[in-house]
Amino acid sequence: MHPDLKWLVDPEVFAVGRLPAHSDHRWYQNEQELALGRMALRQSLDGEWQFAYSPCPAARPADFWQEDFDRSAFGPIQVPGHVELQGHGQIQYINTMYPWDGRSNLRPPQIDWNNAPVGSYVHRFDLDPELAGKRVCICFEGVEQAFYLWLNGHFVGYSEDSFTPAHFDLTEFIRPTGNLLCVEVHKRCSASWLEDQDFFRFSGIFRPVYLYAKPRIHVEDLWLRAGLEEDNTTGTLAPRLLLSGETDGCSVTCRITDPLGRCLFDGPIDPSGETTLHLPDIQPWDHAHPVLYSVLFLLKDRQGNLAELVPYRTGFRRFELRDGLMLLNGERVVFNGVNRHEWSAERGRSITCEDMDRAMSTFRRANINAVRTCHYPNQSYWYELCDENGIYTMDETNLESHGSWQKMGAVEPSWNVPGSLPQWKECVVDRARSMFERDKNHTAILIWSCGNESYAGEDILAMTHFFHENDPSRLVHYEGVFHNRAFDSISDMESRMYATPQAIREYLEAKPEKPFILCEYMHDMGNSLGGMESYIRLGEEFPQYQGGFIWDYMDQALWHTDCLGRRVLGYGGDFGERPTDYNFSANGIVFADGSEKPAMQEVRYWYSSPEQRSLHDQKNVEASRLSAQQVASLHAENARQAQSAADLVVIEGDVNLGVQGQGFEVLFSYTEAGPVSLISQGTQWLYRAPRPALWRAATENDIGNAFAAKSAAWMAADALPRCTRWEVREKGPRRVEIAYFFEFAAVPGASVEMIYSVDAQGSLRVRAEFQGAPELPELPVFGVRFVLPEPAVSFGWTGLSGETYPDRKKGATFGRHSDIPHIPDYLVPQDCGVHMDTHRLTLERRNTQEAATARLELLMAKEPFAFSALPYTAQELQNADHREQLPPPSRTIVTVMGAVRGVGGIDSWGTDVEPEYRISAEQNHHVEFFIQL
Repeated sequence: MHPDLKWLVDPEVFAVGRLPAHSDHRWYQNEQELALGRMALRQSLDGEWQFAYSPCPAARPADFWQEDFDRSAFGPIQVPGHVELQGHGQIQYINTMYPWDGRSNLRPPQIDWNNAPVGSYVHRFDLDPELAGKRVCICFEGVEQAFYLWLNGHFVGYSEDSFTPAHFDLTEFIRPTGNLLCVEVHKRCSASWLEDQDFFRFSGIFRPVYLYAKPRIHVEDLWLRAGLEEDNTTGTLAPRLLLSGETDGCSVTCRITDPLGRCLFDGPIDPSGETTLHLPDIQPWDHAHPVLYSVLFLLKDRQGNLAELVPYRTGFRRFELRDGLMLLNGERVVFNGVNRHEWSAERGRSITCEDMDRAMSTFRRANINAVRTCHYPNQSYWYELCDENGIYTMDETNLESHGSWQKMGAVEPSWNVPGSLPQWKECVVDRARSMFERDKNHTAILIWSCGNESYAGEDILAMTHFFHENDPSRLVHYEGVFHNRAFDSISDMESRMYATPQAIREYLEAKPEKPFILCEYMHDMGNSLGGMESYIRLGEEFPQYQGGFIWDYMDQALWHTDCLGRRVLGYGGDFGERPTDYNFSANGIVFADGSEKPAMQEVRYWYSSPEQRSLHDQKNVEASRLSAQQVASLHAENARQAQSAADLVVIEGDVNLGVQGQGFEVLFSYTEAGPVSLISQGTQWLYRAPRPALWRAATENDIGNAFAAKSAAWMAADALPRCTRWEVREKGPRRVEIAYFFEFAAVPGASVEMIYSVDAQGSLRVRAEFQGAPELPELPVFGVRFVLPEPAVSFGWTGLSGETYPDRKKGATFGRHSDIPHIPDYLVPQDCGVHMDTHRLTLERRNTQEAATARLELLMAKEPFAFSALPYTAQELQNADHREQLPPPSRTIVTVMGAVRGVGGIDSWGTDVEPEYRISAEQNHHVEFFIQL
């Protein structure tokens, strides 16, 4: 057998010399090994390898696998790891188009032979003594995208499919010492047309590599086939084991124990699968009770000597489609899910167990009960965590050919792959088989997915047939039939992406045969995730709405050094790559470093139970009621004290109107159109006169749905208001009131009146009235904005916790909270930091010696207000592509709002926020609050 580069462009060649896929079970030689959990028959090859990078196949060291080849020019590389993150080749982020679009004129299965990087890996090793004299194999858990393998100068095999293990038998060529392992990894091959996922495009050996030896009798493959009978208390187990080696006369014993160690069964079984065990008093597995039972297989030779022990943990559950509903253990299941790419800002998709542990901890805190492994099988450890934590899993085949059928949003499948092309059928079915065989024993997996966004045809239908024929215990998912209803039978459920609540309602009201899920929804790009309530309410109204999976879990961004030498997070385009899809890589509910985004409190709320939400709501209502009473009492007390307070001193200048009281001073300027000085207890609180707030830095959803473009006139109005007149309405010893009137050249017809009233007790009442006009574009915000002369060190407020917006505030807790002026770590600066339903706001500053703290308190009038206290203006945020472009903070910008547009989240490229969260500029709006001086 001789390797051939032609295999790279032949979709019918995807595995040469590769062993059949099998389950991910472990095995041990004796009870001591089992107790320690250490596989003595496994030898890791992770670590430093030798490496040479070539930009194309013609430039590669073609004979590097020969034992006498001169590798003095090779350098070091870490395995596992991506080639591009270790100084070789081009980092590139792409969403739907193929990476070579506009650079190479290709059609499947072609590659550009002049731009197809190759990585030549070399590793020398001695065989561990425990493996000597046995059948020895090697496992590559993940290599992107195709590779050739040699050992000691002998060609071993070839494999494609980046995200499932590739196993090869090395027994014929391996030596006790001085082994030379050579791997030639190609970034481009026919499989590149099938791996067009929305992610950074890498190459290399990015998952672990290890050797393993097989005992003289070995379980090659294990399928537990665990089930649950209709009584929900009787578990069934029909294990099927594929044995190899000296199997004549061997025996298999099965031992099953519950979580407390009590033995439920201990006896011989038929490894062919003919034995079905019935286990009474089983606790069913589900999210709330992810109970796992321990199953242990003991293999003995014909003399009764123990040859191998194989443990596996399983749960007993029953998942089915009945009467148009997906049922788990007879009960309707709702997926409170999220899509999850494997990601690390340090290592890309070469993640560690610690990364996965941290993600699972976040899942638990956020009440997430389901995950879709978008859009490829994950590492086995992740499925173990899902089993243990009751996370309902949609296991997705490594298949996406988005760029072959959808161009710039239009469906155009004239050269779609795999489609119904016979030469592509076996390679995609093989991808389904490889995933199924490895993962089939994981209780958490309820649904097999045929892949993502690859249109539909006979080849994907063949994948569905494979799943149904081999595993009747699970359902099959595929969203792509939405675009090609001729193949509707591919999917057992109606699955869509980013459908509006109204579109889903129309589907469900028609009483369909299939249940409905959203395999992707709530596109959390930047400051997003507004309107989640509408989806959750559908599930309360329609049993056939069975949840969805938020897009997605983590921002895809990478730490790198920018042009100024700073270590920063970069997104698409920051690495010099073209084409790219820029910041579309950042859609997570957590930031790239794993910390939670502000919207997570909304996820946590809506993914909790209705009973938990009701209790949360009741607590908020009561806390808000008590706070409102306290504010009313404060106003009453202020009014009482005002009666006995000393008279105001009013000083009428030619340009300014001064108002002085006990411990405070307000200086109103006619030319500056507002108060230019606000001194309370000796501290100045104003940098310039307040102005109407009419613009927010556009969120990524604002840009995507064209709101920012359609309403851009308000940006000019916000930046360039014109005061047309002022009016002193009252000027007495007990009260002074002055009004300023603003108009805006960019939005003719609209006007704002800002009224300031000072009383003798030291209360400054601020009112702003917006007068709308016909045919004006929608407003992003309306309120009053003022700037502190120096940054606030902190602020506290009584209202809703965290960052909230009108369509994203139910998950917040009403109470007293504090923070410092900052912007969240959104990769692209945008509007942020709004706090809805606020009753009181306290700003804190230190004097120049930082010896004392000055405070300024704002109180609601009759209605709560929204506010933000940020270190940057809306214009500064608007103009920055990266947070590093923002200047060092020198002031705090406080915006008090009476109307706030929602952030939306149905998608980030066209759908507007829901109507009830928009602000009409044809209507009038107002805000009113008090500043305690």
